[in-house]
Amino acid sequence: MKFAPFANIQCRQGHDYNKVYRGRLEEGELAERLGYDGFYLAEHAFVEHGRPSPAVSLAYIAAKTKRIRIGTAVAVLSWHNPLEVAQDYATLDILTNGRLNFGVGRGGQKHEFDGYGVDWLTSGARYQEALRVVLKAWEGKPFSWDSQFFKFPELTVNPLPIQKPHPPLFQPTLTPESMAAVVPLGVTPIVGASFGSKETIKRNFTALKDILARNNRNDMERIAHPHIFVSDTVEKARKEARESVEWLIDDFAGTFELPGGEKYPPQFAGREKMGQYIRSLTFERIVENDLMWIGDPNSIAERLRWLRDDCGATYILSNMSPGGMEHEKVAKSMELLAKKVWPQL
Repeated sequence: MKFAPFANIQCRQGHDYNKVYRGRLEEGELAERLGYDGFYLAEHAFVEHGRPSPAVSLAYIAAKTKRIRIGTAVAVLSWHNPLEVAQDYATLDILTNGRLNFGVGRGGQKHEFDGYGVDWLTSGARYQEALRVVLKAWEGKPFSWDSQFFKFPELTVNPLPIQKPHPPLFQPTLTPESMAAVVPLGVTPIVGASFGSKETIKRNFTALKDILARNNRNDMERIAHPHIFVSDTVEKARKEARESVEWLIDDFAGTFELPGGEKYPPQFAGREKMGQYIRSLTFERIVENDLMWIGDPNSIAERLRWLRDDCGATYILSNMSPGGMEHEKVAKSMELLAKKVWPQL
């Protein structure tokens, strides 16, 4: 199994931005020293739940590392000019010497789209078109574009990424239907849902196995996305994680609120349902139902063996700094995972 930490750069009110950023970036360097396979950053905007500009932060980590893969989980294509995205991430692939994993997505929260002046209702179609533009730009040939959302005269985009034909593509998927849509395109699904049950995770991995077989894609990693926090004992782990997890639940639930009493349109019924689910959670329910894996090395190893042996996961992309957790706790958790959990696998 491969392992990579995933981070939202979350900064709560009253916390120091500089300290928070430095802590997350130091975790990228620590991942390399401890033998992790990669380090990933998310992209959010206008919220405490996460911060923008992953390309900038990942460029810093690239300069401090030599081996690990550097990734986005995800770059939100719907918000940006796809030509700028193509140029920025090609540059990042150059700066990493071909170590970029390019996770992409449509985004989901309405206030983020409102902040960028982008119609939330067009997010899916806009994402699909933006991805096509990025991949076309990375062919390195002159091209023009005239479609629903983007219009460009004939041009050639540079620089080009080192990896050919482009960096590996990843996309979060919550359902078998979304996995089935991206695998034929050569996009590797990131399997899981926020605070998903083991039953849901197992069901999705079973579906993925069939989808990969139908598409003859045994070359794709089978990526799981659990929350993991490790401490010396189960009791200590729960005590150390509680404050950050409770903040995360409250903050994440708030990102699903629509402004001004607006109602969710039918096409976003699934997102509305997810928001209701997040609002229903408590720390106790999360622990009792194994929705986040918070424990000692032995209990975490047991869960990871389940992911490997029962689900067939080959790559663990794990959120290890929930709720803007203090760097010292995250660093210790990362070290325990590498030194006390991996040997059991």
